[in-house]
Amino acid sequence: MSRSRPRRANAASLCLNLPAAPAFYPNEDEFQNPLQYIDRIRHEAEPFGICRIVPPASWKPPFAIETSSFAFPTKSQAIHHLQARAAACDPDTFELEYGRFLEEHGGNRRRPRLVFRDKDLDLCRLYNAVKRYGGYDRVVHEKKWADVLRIVFPAAKVSPCSMHVLSQSYREHLLDYERYRRSLSRSGEKVRKWRTGTRKSRKEKYAGGASDGTKKRKRASDREDDAEAGIKESDGQGSADQICEQCGSGLHGEVMLLCDRCDRGWHLYCLSPPLERVPAGNWYCLECVNSDKDSFGFVPGEKYTLDAFRRRAERVKRKWFGSTSPTHPQVEKRYWEILEGLAGEVQVIYGNDLDTSLYGSGFPRAGDSVPPSAKRDEWKAYSESPWNLNNLPKLKGSMLRAVRDSITGVTVPWLYVGMLFSSFCWHVEDHCFYSMNYLHCCMLMSKCKHE
Repeated sequence: MSRSRPRRANAASLCLNLPAAPAFYPNEDEFQNPLQYIDRIRHEAEPFGICRIVPPASWKPPFAIETSSFAFPTKSQAIHHLQARAAACDPDTFELEYGRFLEEHGGNRRRPRLVFRDKDLDLCRLYNAVKRYGGYDRVVHEKKWADVLRIVFPAAKVSPCSMHVLSQSYREHLLDYERYRRSLSRSGEKVRKWRTGTRKSRKEKYAGGASDGTKKRKRASDREDDAEAGIKESDGQGSADQICEQCGSGLHGEVMLLCDRCDRGWHLYCLSPPLERVPAGNWYCLECVNSDKDSFGFVPGEKYTLDAFRRRAERVKRKWFGSTSPTHPQVEKRYWEILEGLAGEVQVIYGNDLDTSLYGSGFPRAGDSVPPSAKRDEWKAYSESPWNLNNLPKLKGSMLRAVRDSITGVTVPWLYVGMLFSSFCWHVEDHCFYSMNYLHCCMLMSKCKHE
């Protein structure tokens, strides 16, 4: 039996002088057992963090969804924000934390309304742009104000005057806040409403417990409001002012972690997986991370059929590249120009995280009706294939066989439908699992993917 070897990707598809991730081409025998094959190539692929497995030419599963009637919800994705914004500094959180900073440390300063060239200056965007280049001192030292200006106002003309005005605005209204945030980051404390001597950080409480016998689960402001109203705090053994969403208990408040978006609480030991300590920075619960709010990168969009989505994708492609077929380097070059803030505001639509138990799977499944155009023997063979992502979690040797519940994205695949510039950002999977995706159909401007 010949052993497959990884091949280097086509050099024409590379960009930014990045090394090519390996591509593997298993033969028919090697392709029989997915888990064994993945284990075999693991030592070669793992240093890259990603690889491509090209099935044998004979393995061509039919796309099991009826494209004419398949309809799915989409979301709008702001591509120009992907690199400029930081997760801890989305607009809502910035407004909350900056407002608290001004209240506690700003003296008589109020939230300013600044106008730059007849437009409101977005302080959150300015803060993120400067943070991206390493902070105020580095931006000044490396003379990056022109780059910051292009991110904050992509269409604005860069001039020494505009750069000076932007620099002065940041120095006057955001520099103290930047230094304050940096000091908190160095101390490892949680960014909440801070009042010296009124509350411990969650890390301190978790490490040392509540020494005064009082479970301080609320924010300082909440405790002060209660005190003014004549309300006494609980002693931790009686009624609770914050309960765990998982177990329903309000006890052990010293290990209660509050979501920085919705303020609901979870015991560290009730999370899945449990946490040993309070994480640094802002923490969001799973429901808030998966919400439809713009804070986490997406805004709800319209519902499309696959054919209508393809027509929309074609229009987007023509807008950027005309009637020609762009090469991969051309697409990548334009994509990074957008992320660098050089192409203005760019939004695309994206059908992401589509639950295949609701919208249907791109792979044949045993319980699905066989369409008239499909061959029954072929349909049955691919519905039972171990490389079918509906079957992969249940294979012998998979630890996911021990999971009894159906978990979308883990034991139940997700379906993705994207177009030109749609982005699925690099990230660490839950529990550090491997992520496997199969590309059902692909043009340069659109794709239909299974995870």
